[in-house]
Amino acid sequence: MRKFFLLTALATLTGCSAAPVPPTPATQKLTQEHTHGDGDDHARDKMMIGHLGKYHAGLTAHLSAKDGNELDLFIETVADEPTPVALPTVTITGTARRGADEFPLAFEPAPADERPKGEAAGTCSHFVAKAAFLKADDELTVVVEVEIDGRKRKCTWKNFEVKKFTHHAD
Repeated sequence: MRKFFLLTALATLTGCSAAPVPPTPATQKLTQEHTHGDGDDHARDKMMIGHLGKYHAGLTAHLSAKDGNELDLFIETVADEPTPVALPTVTITGTARRGADEFPLAFEPAPADERPKGEAAGTCSHFVAKAAFLKADDELTVVVEVEIDGRKRKCTWKNFEVKKFTHHAD
């Protein structure tokens, strides 16, 4: 009981009930950039941007009758001018769901000529998954799990409109 009174008095003296301090422009920008939840995505050019903690993951489609359809995954920093984040060259697994149908995805490192110059050997920031099931009029939910900074993080893109987010079609 005595601890309760001491904690109550301490809380009163330290001002726990004080009004919150308004954010500065710098902290307000940081808050705006990092308050999205899983699946709270936005777009940049032909890419839907998902969130991996302090990083972004961009998802885009490549439709090709000649070479086969693909989904491209880009890992990058969260910034006004994002830069690629190279991860160890592993397979990133995931799924794409269209209605009741679910399709497994295996994102492999993109060919070296499609990745940023100077990326260290054994690392990659651009991954590609074959997606034969993909159609231009699809709307998908895509989920991947990426190990980044020693931690597994799940990224979900809801309402991924293939037509809207296709960077190449032939």
